[in-house]
Amino acid sequence: MRTIKMKYPTQIRQRSIDGKLYVMEAIRDLDEAIDLICEAMTPEEQLDPFAEDLCPYFGILWPAAEALAQYIGNKPELVKNKTVLELGCGLGFPALVASHLGGKVLATDFHPDVEEYFLRNCRHSSVHCDYMRLNWREESSVGQFDVVMGSDVLYESKHPKEVARGLIRYAKPGGKIILSDPGRSYLQQFMNAMNDEGHKEEIVTLTIDQKEVFVIEYTV
Repeated sequence: MRTIKMKYPTQIRQRSIDGKLYVMEAIRDLDEAIDLICEAMTPEEQLDPFAEDLCPYFGILWPAAEALAQYIGNKPELVKNKTVLELGCGLGFPALVASHLGGKVLATDFHPDVEEYFLRNCRHSSVHCDYMRLNWREESSVGQFDVVMGSDVLYESKHPKEVARGLIRYAKPGGKIILSDPGRSYLQQFMNAMNDEGHKEEIVTLTIDQKEVFVIEYTV
């Protein structure tokens, strides 16, 4: 599957956490963006199983990302002076908050368009944060981190065990794993997979735009 770079219509989304304003440039409309990427593909590419990986889901400020950012903002001691890895960062709101609060953050995603949007949002928000394109399903040399976090990454049947193993792989012994999820059908399977690995969760429920989001924290 070839890499297709797209320019999507965008809009500015602003959020404030503990007096700090975060400015994010997001895709204006997801359906519009999906139509644009489909138009750019050949009929054969549209039938490719990997075509789904190019869908611009990353470009929306999802409630789970807002909940994770808010959770970190409420508990800055989790990230201050800590190494932090965000998997599937998308627009990068949680990574920006963690970096502003004193974390040494590496934001990662596999979608080819994420880096441009993420670095743009770093500039918009006057926050420095490192970025790397990373497929968390594969082995990597990025090392281990004090905190490994992700938001809304459980949307396929194969994800629960893959996500659990990926998060654990990148976490230092004694470190933290934090995952936010809007209550997708695979959440319980993920928690079961983490329990099978010997890790017990602590769960907090946050309300974002009148929607409940679960934030699950583990100590590795």
